[in-house]
Amino acid sequence: MEAIDAESLDQLKLLGNGRLTVFEFEDWHVGRTWGSHSRLIAEIDHTLAEKSLLTEEQLISQLISHARAAVLKPAPSG
Repeated sequence: MEAIDAESLDQLKLLGNGRLTVFEFEDWHVGRTWGSHSRLIAEIDHTLAEKSLLTEEQLISQLISHARAAVLKPAPSG
C-alpha cells in the first residue's frame, strides 16, 4: 500500500466518523492526491466525479466502502 493510500484511509475514517464533511474530505483529497496513480485514489476520484448523482449519505457510504475494500484486500505476493 502506498503512503498516500494510508493517508487517504485516515481521512476516510475521519469522514466516516463525522469529523470531516464531504467538502473537507474532497478539498483534502484533490489537493493531496493530484498525480497519484494508486487504485484506491482512482476509485475515490471516480466516486467524487459522480457525486452529483448521489445523496450525501450514499456518497459517504461508497467512499467508506472503498476504504474497507482497500484494507481487506490481501497484499500482493512477490
